[in-house]
Amino acid sequence: MAEALEGGQTTNTPLTPNSNALCAASGNPNDDTQIAFQYNNATTYWSPQVSSSFTTVQNGADVGNGVVTFTEGLTVQYLPQTGGTYTVIVTGTIIDSGSKYLIKGKSLGLYPIKGGKTA
Repeated sequence: MAEALEGGQTTNTPLTPNSNALCAASGNPNDDTQIAFQYNNATTYWSPQVSSSFTTVQNGADVGNGVVTFTEGLTVQYLPQTGGTYTVIVTGTIIDSGSKYLIKGKSLGLYPIKGGKTA
């Protein structure tokens, strides 16, 4: 099992050849966690936030550019784990250079729970 990151640390997870997701936990009692879905580690096209009180966010429309599209329905979830940690996962479709990439439950980071909720 991966070691949990502390609040304030950021992960950078490649999703497709030209897209990635930055994920940063605040470390506050609500476990607020900001995600930035980016084209080539540079341009952010969708930036949802999840937490212990708002556990699921879904992209409401296709967003991106001529290369990468983060499709409507792309979903980010906050999932409490045993041992006092939580993970943030992404599920859905990203279109990159005309190819569809189906992402299923890909972890964007493992963080310690600060708010006291556990699985």
